[in-house]
Amino acid sequence: MESALDPVLGAAFPVFALILCGVLAGRFRLINPGSSEALNRFVYTFALPAMLFMAVYRGSLDELLGSGSFLLAVTLATLGTALAGFAFSSFAWRAQPAESVLRALNASFANTGYLGIPLVSVAYGEGAALPAALATVATNIVSFAVAIVCLELLANPRGGGIARALAGVARSPLIWPIALAVLLVALQVKVPLPVERFATLLAAAAGPCALFAIGLFVSQLSIRQGLRSSWPSTVLKLVLHPLLMAALALYLLPVDPFWAKVGIVCASLPLGATAFVLAQRYRLLEAETSTGAVFSTAASVLTVSLVMFLLAGR
Repeated sequence: MESALDPVLGAAFPVFALILCGVLAGRFRLINPGSSEALNRFVYTFALPAMLFMAVYRGSLDELLGSGSFLLAVTLATLGTALAGFAFSSFAWRAQPAESVLRALNASFANTGYLGIPLVSVAYGEGAALPAALATVATNIVSFAVAIVCLELLANPRGGGIARALAGVARSPLIWPIALAVLLVALQVKVPLPVERFATLLAAAAGPCALFAIGLFVSQLSIRQGLRSSWPSTVLKLVLHPLLMAALALYLLPVDPFWAKVGIVCASLPLGATAFVLAQRYRLLEAETSTGAVFSTAASVLTVSLVMFLLAGR
């Protein structure tokens, strides 16, 4: 069990340390807690688009097209968990549709980019980075594209129906960089080296800034109150999501066993910090989402260790 725990702790500690820095900065008024929104705008508009672009751009067309069963398993497991989160929020809590959409995201969006890629690389070697990166891209496309369409329809005060929602998705800095990268890979077009280095540098800021912003926001909250509302999404994220991925990748779809193992570990990861970026952008469940990211990350030290232990013999 210890061998499975070590890489989890090694990958999770920097995540907690960055969140803690934000909490302490807010508590001791070293930085205005309201700066959380400014940081999130930077992540949403600049750093995260660069990260998504580089994740796709560094792949090859064969890798993007030759991993269909794996990507199908990732997509179906993510959508299945999201539907469970939406149904629970709608029927058990009688929540508004926009809130249920965000809870669906909170139940299914894994921290694959910030936590998963370094975790599986440490645990399984550099060969695990590729399926983890593709899982990151698939999760972002599925989770954010669907969530943004729904939130544009339900939470955007300007309204405007389907046309405005689709236009909002097309303009979203979380969607068009992926489409641009896929196009460049398909056409085998290389961006100039200075541009690639700029995008790489900008992408590196996405994780630290989003996590620090969560800490700033959490410094203003009552954690106990946030836990009461975030625990259902956390249970779905840490339990149902990896179970669905295991059923699909190990038994129902022809997925390479090594890729299946990496995909299951990625599905077992906690809520990604960038869900909070959307929560703050649409002014929905900000406290619940930020607390859920912290709580699920803490619980995942045990749950991800258990998943890795159970998969050790495969």
